[in-house]
Amino acid sequence: MIKTKVHKSKKIFVHRREDENDSREMRTVPQRVAICIALVVFLIYAVTLIYPFFYIVMNAFKRTSEFTSNFNGLPQTWTFENFISAIRYRTPTTRFSIPEMFLVSVMLSFGGTILTVLSSSMAAYTMAKYNFRGKEIIYSIVIFSLIVPIVGTLPATLQLLRTLGFYNTPVAVLFLSSGGFGMNFLLLYSFFKGLSWGYAEAAYIDGASDFQIFIRIMIPLAKGPLTAIAIITLIGLWNDYTNPALFLPSMPSLAVGMQQIIEDLTNKHEYPQIFASVIIALIPVLAIYIGFSKTIMVNTTVGGLKG
Repeated sequence: MIKTKVHKSKKIFVHRREDENDSREMRTVPQRVAICIALVVFLIYAVTLIYPFFYIVMNAFKRTSEFTSNFNGLPQTWTFENFISAIRYRTPTTRFSIPEMFLVSVMLSFGGTILTVLSSSMAAYTMAKYNFRGKEIIYSIVIFSLIVPIVGTLPATLQLLRTLGFYNTPVAVLFLSSGGFGMNFLLLYSFFKGLSWGYAEAAYIDGASDFQIFIRIMIPLAKGPLTAIAIITLIGLWNDYTNPALFLPSMPSLAVGMQQIIEDLTNKHEYPQIFASVIIALIPVLAIYIGFSKTIMVNTTVGGLKG
């Protein structure tokens, strides 16, 4: 039986190879030229993306004197002094070091992600599964708010945070992340809209409340989309510069502090230390994306989310 299956699989593989060879032979000369041009264009594009990272890593291990004399070649002497100096360096204004800014970014990004996922999922579920007065008006306002420029709302947001007493506190940035509407809302709304209401009806018969149905049934069913949204939100909040810079000036996040460090070190011409600081700041985001890239691709599709 096993030999038969192996024999069949070999036949299928051979047929596929033959089909591929036939399709290649059937291609006309213009098609082959177009494919070659496309490959060259994508290759050039890939090089433009990879080379800056290679350049930064290559020069981060050089001394300043060597970088000045040979900024395009590999380092003659590999050194980690730039990374040690980058970790110890403190911003000229707030006197925060990279480890301290890292903790601030962790607090703001993870806390903001939790608040964003909770508020978006609750708002999307309520709008998708319950009927109430003004539902269409609220949905229209959500769509309209997406086309309003964020820059135009900054003065009002700043005045609101000062009135509430949240300005220049971590609560200010977390408060701005707790809004339940936006693109995450629309994605989850489409997911919950296509989810069968039979699960909730069965739970109602067993005596479950609305909140229990949401927590114990709907949230587990939306585990995949919620995970994908959480990862995307986490990366976005980690790289966020505007909100921490405007509403939390005394506690710089890694994105804000890096701008201050780069500006100060540029004046001192310490470019290898700048490259080392950039690499340290990129490591968390790259680790998160590499670890969860498959989860994002599996659970997101063009125009919606997969369950």
